[in-house]
Amino acid sequence: MVYVPLLVRADSVRTRYRSHMTTLLLRNVIFGDTAEAATGDLLIRDGVIVERGPGLAQPEDLEEEFDGAGLTALPGAIDGLAPLGSPRHSRAPADDFGSGTIAAARGGITTVIVPVVPGERETCDVAFHDGLKRASGAVFIDFGLLVGIGQPAPDTGDRMQGVSYHIGFVGSYLDLDAVDEAATAGPGAILRIAALAQLPMTVRAAGRLGGAAERSRLQTLSNLGALADIAPHVAPITTRGAVEELAHGIVTASTSLAHLCLTELPAELQIMPPLGTDEDREALWTALADGRLVGVVSDHRSEPMNGVDDWIGVASLELMVPALLSLGVAAGRIDLPTLCEIIAERPAKQLGIWPQKGSLAVGSDGDVVLVDPSAVWTVDPAQLEGRGKAPAWHGIELTGRVVHVFSRGQQVVNDGFPLFRPGRGRPVSA
Repeated sequence: MVYVPLLVRADSVRTRYRSHMTTLLLRNVIFGDTAEAATGDLLIRDGVIVERGPGLAQPEDLEEEFDGAGLTALPGAIDGLAPLGSPRHSRAPADDFGSGTIAAARGGITTVIVPVVPGERETCDVAFHDGLKRASGAVFIDFGLLVGIGQPAPDTGDRMQGVSYHIGFVGSYLDLDAVDEAATAGPGAILRIAALAQLPMTVRAAGRLGGAAERSRLQTLSNLGALADIAPHVAPITTRGAVEELAHGIVTASTSLAHLCLTELPAELQIMPPLGTDEDREALWTALADGRLVGVVSDHRSEPMNGVDDWIGVASLELMVPALLSLGVAAGRIDLPTLCEIIAERPAKQLGIWPQKGSLAVGSDGDVVLVDPSAVWTVDPAQLEGRGKAPAWHGIELTGRVVHVFSRGQQVVNDGFPLFRPGRGRPVSA
C-alpha cells in the first residue's frame, strides 16, 4: 500500500487531513464499547469508519480484509499528556516524537498530546511551530500540541489566539513546577491570558511539593479559574484528597498511569509526587469508574540517554492499555465499556477532538485497537520499543495485551510489533 499525504497549506485552519488509504474491513471483532460485547465488523474507508455491524457486505472497492476473530476492539487510546523530548534541551527525556509515538502505538495509543514550552526569550508561536517541525517526518501516530504561554507580553494573547487556528493546536499549557518564563508571571496571569484568548488550558499541578499540596493547588486553581472565567484541566492528580476536592471546584482532572497502577518503584527511580497509598489508588480507580476523573495520562518521562542522577519521572507510554486492562478490567474495578470511556471518549471530549477521535462510531477516524483481554504476560525490557525501556514496570505480570493497532485504517502494530512508517502521523485540532 502506498501512503500519499494530501498537501495542505501551512496556514490552513482546522482542516481535517485526508489521504488516499486502503478500504479496510475488520471482521468478527468483539466490540468492547458495548455492554453486550456484540461481535461484528467495521468498514473503514479513507481513514474513517463508514459502517459497523454484524455480517457487513463486502464492498466493491475492498482492498484489505482482516479477521479479528477472538479479539476485542477498543477505540484507539488518547494520551492527554506525554512530554516527549526536545533535542534543544540537554535534560530532555530519551523518547522523542519518533521513538515515543512508536512506543505509544504498542501501548494501544493512537493519539498523543505533547506539551511544547517556549524557551528563554521565545514566544509561544515560535515554540508551537518548532513542535510541528520536530513532529514532521517523525511522528508515528496522530498528535496534538499543548502550547505553553511563556513570558507574558502585551501581544501574548494575540499570539496564542493566532496559533489556536492552526492544525495541531489543542490547548494551552502550564506546568506549576516548571522553572521557565511563565513562572515569573504566576498561574493567575497565565489563566487570564488563556481565558482572554478563549483557549482551553491543561495544568500540570502535581509535582515537587508532593501529594499533600495537591488539594491546596486544586483550590487555588479553582479560585483563580473562577476569577479568570476559565475551567482548567489538571493532569495528573494522584491522591484521595485531590479527588475529594474535585467536587468543590470548577476544575476537571485526569490521573497518571504510574500513580494509578504502580505500588513501588525500583530504588534508582523517583517520581513526583511519590506514589501514593493503597487508599489513594483505590480512590483514583473509583473516581475513574464513576466519571469524576476524565481519564489517564502517561506523563511519560523516560530518563535521558546519557543519564541524569537526579532524574524525576517514569516511562509509561508503552503500557497504557495493557496496564488498564490488567489492573482495571481483569481486577474487576471497571468493565470494558468504562475502559473505552476512560482511554478514548472522555479525553477526546475534554480536548475538543470528539467525535473525530475517541470512538468506534460511524464517522469517526478508524483508530482501532484489537486486544486479547485474557492474555497473561510479563513485562520484559527486551520486548519494549521505547528508548526508556520502562524500568518501573519490569517483571510485572499483566493480564491483557495489545495485539493489533490501526490508525486511520492503517495497520501500525501487527501481533504486537510496530510496522514502521515514520512520519505517517497527522496533527489533530480542537
